[in-house]
Amino acid sequence: MPRRRKILLTIAAALVVAVGGLVVAFVVSSPQPAELSIDVATKAIPLSWAEPQTEPVIDTEGEPDALEDETPSEPFVSTGSLALIGDGKPFGEEVYELTISEDRATLHSSGRFWFKVVVATVNVTFEQTFEGEGDLRPVMYVAEFHAPLGFDRSIRATVEDDRVTVERRNDEQQITIAPERTFTLGTFSTYVLLPRLFALRREDGSASFEVLVFGGPPDQELSDDADGLPVMTVERMGTASLIAGETVLEADCYTVSSDLGESELFARGDEFLAFRAGEEDESLLVYRSDFFPDGIEIASVTSLR
Repeated sequence: MPRRRKILLTIAAALVVAVGGLVVAFVVSSPQPAELSIDVATKAIPLSWAEPQTEPVIDTEGEPDALEDETPSEPFVSTGSLALIGDGKPFGEEVYELTISEDRATLHSSGRFWFKVVVATVNVTFEQTFEGEGDLRPVMYVAEFHAPLGFDRSIRATVEDDRVTVERRNDEQQITIAPERTFTLGTFSTYVLLPRLFALRREDGSASFEVLVFGGPPDQELSDDADGLPVMTVERMGTASLIAGETVLEADCYTVSSDLGESELFARGDEFLAFRAGEEDESLLVYRSDFFPDGIEIASVTSLR
């Protein structure tokens, strides 16, 4: 879990260090909680979500039928708010707006993290934008993080053919990629892309991607050596029962595996619902607070195997 958090809990863990006399400076320079850039209202849980999710159609060779035709002609538009829970305690929130059409995909989000430093709370705020083609091949990624004591961080990555150019402050790096099998991982809202990406790229029930990781600490660098980019594999595990208040709903359950470990992602079709990693004493839970303002419980998972 410590290595997973170094990536998933974004840059804040590496930025905020409680050291004696620096506490006051952290508090004074910490960005104050601000209004998030996207207004997301609380939504009613669709009644159909209480019904079992239908399985994808598989042809006689064991491959999904007509993957290239799975992107619908009507754009998929989703706005959502995410609650971020670590070891049972809230540590952040994020709001996002996602639009996917036949030829373009855009994800914009903003959010904040907070951390206790002795007796004070330090805030880290951020905004990010991902742009891709209709099949989610990356085109551009931009992120701005605002943190105490001048530890602000900015990232801009642009893709041209099979090269991505990454700019961080005065540093520039170029990396060779295969855009058709590359996933851009930023803050938690980028996980909302995985249900659609899995539907487009799955083979024999799983899909693997090389990952451009932009949510880690400021000293983390992308690798262009012989080992290449880290690999993430998403596999359909089965179905899950989620409890929100008095409502029990059925969701697709996926395992998300990488060298950081194994996690679970829950969705209903293209709609991301929750993400879970770790054990009880070192746990991470991200869920849709616009659908589940009072929280969510993952009651059971039924495997397809």
